[in-house]
Amino acid sequence: MRTDRPQGGADYPRSLGEFQAWFASDADCLDYLEWLRWPDGFVCPHCENPGGWRVADGSFKCAGCKAQTALTAGTLFDRRRTPLTVWFAVCWQFATAKDGVSALAVKRTLQIGSYQTAWAMLHRLRSVLVRPGRELLSGTVEVDETYIGGEEAGLAGGRAKGKKALVVVAVEVRPPKGFGRCRMQIIPDASGRTLHEYITDPNHLCKSGQGTPNCADRGSDGRGGGWGERAAEA
Repeated sequence: MRTDRPQGGADYPRSLGEFQAWFASDADCLDYLEWLRWPDGFVCPHCENPGGWRVADGSFKCAGCKAQTALTAGTLFDRRRTPLTVWFAVCWQFATAKDGVSALAVKRTLQIGSYQTAWAMLHRLRSVLVRPGRELLSGTVEVDETYIGGEEAGLAGGRAKGKKALVVVAVEVRPPKGFGRCRMQIIPDASGRTLHEYITDPNHLCKSGQGTPNCADRGSDGRGGGWGERAAEA
C-alpha cells in the first residue's frame, strides 16, 4: 500500500482539463474509487479477508464470507441518485473554489435539475468533513455570536434577525496573532444562559485541568457573547 504523499497528475488531477479527461464517464469514476479504496486489491469490509471477485451488478463478492459489497457502500456516494460524473464535478468545484461554492452556483454551472439537489450534495460533502471523535478545542477560546444571512428588504440591519440564523462561534486563540480551529452552532437566542450552556458543554470546548472552560467573552452587548431530510435527494 502507498505510504507517500499524493502527487498531482498521478494521484489526482492538477487542472480542470485533466479532471475532465480523467472522469469522462461513470465507469471512469468507479475505476478511480476502486483504486482509492482498495489500491492493493479488494478487501472485504465484513471479514477483512483479502480477495474476491466482481459480480454482474458491479459489486464485489468476498472469497471468504461470500458477502457482497458495492464499491460506493459506506462512502459519500452511497445510495446516490445523481450520476457519479456530476458528483465528481461537484467535488472538484467544492475543493478548488477559493471563496467557497454555493448550491445556486452548482445548480447553474452543472445544470442540476433543482436547487434542493445541489444543496443536498453540498450538505453531504460538508458533513463528511466533520471527523468523528475529533479533539475538543483547547487553550484560550474566544466565543461570540452573530447572525448569518444576506441582506433583507425592510430590516434595519444590525441585530434585526429576519430570516437570518443566529450562530455562536468559538475560536481557539493562538498567540501572538493567530487562530486555530473553530466550532459553530445555530442557537435559539443570545441569552447568557444559552451561551453558557454552549460553553460548558464538553462536546464543544476543551476544559482545563480544573474542569472549567478557558474561554474569553468577546461580546459587546453584555449578554455573554457578542439540515437532514433534503440530503436524501442527492
